[in-house]
Amino acid sequence: MTAPLFTKMDVSGSSYAVNRKVQFDKIRNFKPTTVFSVFQFAYDMTFGAKGEHRHSRSGGSHFRDNMEIFSNTFQGKLSEFAVANLFFKHKDFRAPDLSTHSLGVWEDVDFLIGESVIAVKSTKSYGNLLLLEKKDWDFQGNYLASTGTPRIYTHLVLVRIAPDSDEITRQFRTNHSDTDLEISLKSKIINREWSYDIPGFIETQDLQRLIREGNVIPKGALLNDSVTMDADNYYVQAGDLRNVEFLKIQ
Repeated sequence: MTAPLFTKMDVSGSSYAVNRKVQFDKIRNFKPTTVFSVFQFAYDMTFGAKGEHRHSRSGGSHFRDNMEIFSNTFQGKLSEFAVANLFFKHKDFRAPDLSTHSLGVWEDVDFLIGESVIAVKSTKSYGNLLLLEKKDWDFQGNYLASTGTPRIYTHLVLVRIAPDSDEITRQFRTNHSDTDLEISLKSKIINREWSYDIPGFIETQDLQRLIREGNVIPKGALLNDSVTMDADNYYVQAGDLRNVEFLKIQ
């Protein structure tokens, strides 16, 4: 397969706009049991205080409260289960980890299958960017926030989740007490149908090239006239990703 082109977004002053969009194309719904397990994991890692995630991103200044971290964690872990559907028949497959960890102890590899080292990136169903916080990567494409030595990924896969978990959780930020939060939030989450698509992926050489070419949306930039970027990010537009049908592992 030929190397993809990495199209620059349209830029006007400090405003950036996506010009290589891909419509959400549902692959399937998640099983209710999966949604329940992922809900419990995300709740335990936040409000349940059985684990912990960072309250700010690399290079970012925005402080994420527990509800935002819950939403991000729920979306991210669902996305791992989406990618698991691609690899579950491989002899080295391991299901996504649902164990909880304290701050500073987390997986930097979502799937280690044979010689393939795979990271999963998630966004909402209407998202069209694979974003990588610039501070986490060196010029050779090594992931610097690894729990061990810097790591090279063979594949970075973008997954999109529907519906929007932030939209669902927003109503709980001020309207529920701690005592009824888990019950109310669980009801809203597990009684919805959750689905995904996988617009594509990039490989190691793609990451190294987009770093060389400077595909960056800077901190403070306005994305699509609606989102102010909290940190510098490398980006690939969804329309420039490799088709997931060509994701082959050894």
